Amino acid sequence: MLADFPLRLGLPPDAVLEPLPGGANNRVYCVHSGGERLVLKRYFHDPADPRDRFGAERAFYTLAWNRGLRCLPEPLGWDPVHRLGLFRFVSGPKLTADRVDAGRIAEALAFVAALNAARHTPDALTLPVASEACFSLAEHLACLERRVERLRKLDVRSAVEAQAAALVREELAPAWHQVRDAIAAVGAEALTEVLPHSARCLSPSDFGFHNARLGPEGRLRFFDFEYAGWDDPAKLACDFFCQPQVPVPPRYLDSFVAELDHALGGHGELPTRVRQLLPVYRLKWCCIRLNEFLPADRARRDFAGVAPTAAEIEARKAAQLEKARRALREVESAAGG
Repeated sequence: MLADFPLRLGLPPDAVLEPLPGGANNRVYCVHSGGERLVLKRYFHDPADPRDRFGAERAFYTLAWNRGLRCLPEPLGWDPVHRLGLFRFVSGPKLTADRVDAGRIAEALAFVAALNAARHTPDALTLPVASEACFSLAEHLACLERRVERLRKLDVRSAVEAQAAALVREELAPAWHQVRDAIAAVGAEALTEVLPHSARCLSPSDFGFHNARLGPEGRLRFFDFEYAGWDDPAKLACDFFCQPQVPVPPRYLDSFVAELDHALGGHGELPTRVRQLLPVYRLKWCCIRLNEFLPADRARRDFAGVAPTAAEIEARKAAQLEKARRALREVESAAGG
């Protein structure tokens, strides 16, 4: 019931909360109020995780909505004390992989282009940097180095954890070293060269069709901006094509990057940087598949209300391990091709 939450969002006391499935980081509810459905989001926060998910999403939504962007759910209220956000409910289905085509990709590009049309105005400049933002090749490499290192320190207490540790040790880490050394060959000066602010973008972060729904009129509504902020557009493009939940066919990569570069007023450098960094982000998403083995990931799931049994936890770990194995094979195949 709503009484369980000391809200200050203007909702009537008889509003009813219904937990929504699928959230892995936050608690999400459907609010039934006066015949209307809304979405209430309670953001994860932990002293061990410095990311301000509530602050990042609130700042992003405020900027986007104030600029007239309507390809996202309407934000209705914010409670910073309890880290709560209230949104208009989007009733349409999620997009499935078989419905990802040039038209849908154009919608995603239009969203990013509109968001960045006036990205150097004072209100935009107040946005924080995105989660794991990178502005040099060295920073991109260091980000993945940290992920691999966390996985190399897995606490092995079961057979599936031993298998995961072996995969990291025998396949993931060697693949990472090969990619890292290939990029590092450009030399120290090129590695540490910082991307100028004029070449950066406002990124929704974790951007892809996994965080979108089809609205009643058949147009996409994008959501989940808790990692949003200033970032390298090459990272945005790599993540968009590497996220596995609703895959984007690789044949669209070149046109997507070229159009993104044009929308940001670039001069042709972005495609080269994306191709350079794509192997890094393919490996990053291999690491993400193994997050199930990390304590911090389990803490977010506990907060989100996901309370599986011990057997279910082991089954999910086994499933994620198999996904990571397949992803690594794809990385190796791409490198060989």
